[in-house]
Amino acid sequence: MTPVSESTAVLPSGDPEPIFEPEAPRRSRWVTFLLVALPVLLMTVITIAVAGQGDRILEGFGHNPPPADELVVERVQFQQGRIELDVVNPQADPITPAMVTVDAAIINDFEVEGGVREIDAREDRTISFAYDWIEDDPYLITIVSSSGVPTEVEVPAAVPAQAVSGGGLGWGALIGILVGFVPVALGLFWLPALRELSEAALAGFLAFTAGLLGFLAIDAAAEALDTQTSLIPAVGGAGVVAMGIAVSMVALALVGRALRAGARAAKRRAVDGSSSSTALAGGTLALLVAIGIGLHNLGEGLAIGSSFATGEAALAIALVIGFMVHNLTEGIGIAAPLARAGRRLPPLHGLGLAAIAGLPAVLGIWAGRYVAGPLFTTLCFAIAAGAALQVIVEIVRSLRSGSVSLGSTHVQGGFAAGVLVMWVTGILAG
Repeated sequence: MTPVSESTAVLPSGDPEPIFEPEAPRRSRWVTFLLVALPVLLMTVITIAVAGQGDRILEGFGHNPPPADELVVERVQFQQGRIELDVVNPQADPITPAMVTVDAAIINDFEVEGGVREIDAREDRTISFAYDWIEDDPYLITIVSSSGVPTEVEVPAAVPAQAVSGGGLGWGALIGILVGFVPVALGLFWLPALRELSEAALAGFLAFTAGLLGFLAIDAAAEALDTQTSLIPAVGGAGVVAMGIAVSMVALALVGRALRAGARAAKRRAVDGSSSSTALAGGTLALLVAIGIGLHNLGEGLAIGSSFATGEAALAIALVIGFMVHNLTEGIGIAAPLARAGRRLPPLHGLGLAAIAGLPAVLGIWAGRYVAGPLFTTLCFAIAAGAALQVIVEIVRSLRSGSVSLGSTHVQGGFAAGVLVMWVTGILAG
């Protein structure tokens, strides 16, 4: 029997008359699933067909240009009496290197990893050749394909390839500590002074933290978009940046949720529920700020390490000095939520927060000096941008729970001041 539903209609006399209408039959879950999956399946088939018949589609329009025959040079290494080029073929067709030039010198006798000169589509290979290079000299290296298309890479200064060593790791760790850990730890010394401020002023400093992180998010996203241009199209380019930002935001949101759940559990066990809840919330937000800053300092370390790796020592030293000044204000960003919650900061707790925010610079310097490639660097900057954006969301959540409006002069002025201070100190970082 078909189910019916009851509704009413108004008779001329004004009395309602029930009208029975049949209900639509309910579909099974499998039918609903198939209706949802069918468009996805059909679109997948169509996409594969279009991708597989791309050449025929272009021919139909009367234009099918040949591939560019350009390689992507990911790394140049100067070995004793030799030069090695790590290259990737981004094209859909094989590329055959025919000649290599170093400045004005033509190198015909070069080797391609695997013994075959043809480099297949999406394949990465190493091109090596004998050459008496001079340390610290600049070089312009060109790979010419069999179709005559050149791929150029400019080396600012030839630096001998360095194997990972205890001395190199030690110096990298020292520079990372000076750049990341020390400035953040010094910035935390402002916590006692911040605790003496009014509620409105503390809200302004919390907004200052949001402005600081907003600047870092834009800066990291710009770096990610810049480095993704070195990726081959098959990797995704800007899609890698979007994925890194999204994954980072979701991951940090889950961390924040777990920390807040722990804070609520501690509140239930505390004697003074109200004050402990506020203090724990401030500690949670300070930890999230430290994580966001730490991921950005990882990117700063990559910039320093890669500058040393490419022989740009003057740039590397300038970055070290600039980032030291730049990162001093990051300590305020961590201290602001603690001050707003009225929390004191035990020395070991403070050192832990400074380590979370600052020591990733050490990892960045090591990676940039020895192993970083364009994909790794792009992902690191994208993750840093996403983390900073998610922490801003957490800060806005905290500000909304307070008595100071988001539209107040203190909050808006604090946000603008955070952006301005990071911009001014960022100038010193080049």
